[in-house]
Amino acid sequence: MNIRESTTADLDAIEALHRRAFGHDEGPTVARLAVDLLRGESARPVLSLIAEEDGRIIGSIIFSAVKVDGHEGVSAHILAPLAVAPDHQGQGTGTALIASGLDTLRERGAEIVLVLGDPAYYTRAGFHTNHALAAPYPLEHPEGWLALELAPGALVRVKGAIHCAAALDAPEHW
Repeated sequence: MNIRESTTADLDAIEALHRRAFGHDEGPTVARLAVDLLRGESARPVLSLIAEEDGRIIGSIIFSAVKVDGHEGVSAHILAPLAVAPDHQGQGTGTALIASGLDTLRERGAEIVLVLGDPAYYTRAGFHTNHALAAPYPLEHPEGWLALELAPGALVRVKGAIHCAAALDAPEHW
């Protein structure tokens, strides 16, 4: 498996992957979100990585910038979405994409990464609920609102509501 940053030439394959990975019900919404994040200016800076195997995209992860009220100088990102081809799920592709993304963000000076997802999955990568960052909308599953500190002390000193890219700024994504 090879992990690399995506390019605009990968957009159609990324969209198709999200449709397959999330199925008939959620697939179209999540696929549109992925494409909108990659094309939208309000998500900048964006880190988009793909996992390839035998020339086929089998995984995709997107980290987009968020702003925190009262902490405009803080480099914070949200992980959304993460997709793995159904025939590759449970084989470590998602875990490898998360690790590679976090390493890249750390190298680029990011301080905080947030995610709304399955706590059992994301806590394995170090995400936790012990933070004071408010999601932009009420959460159906607040236990899934997780954060990871990439810079020591960042989660202790940074508190407030987050503001995300326009593509994510809709209640259906929360």
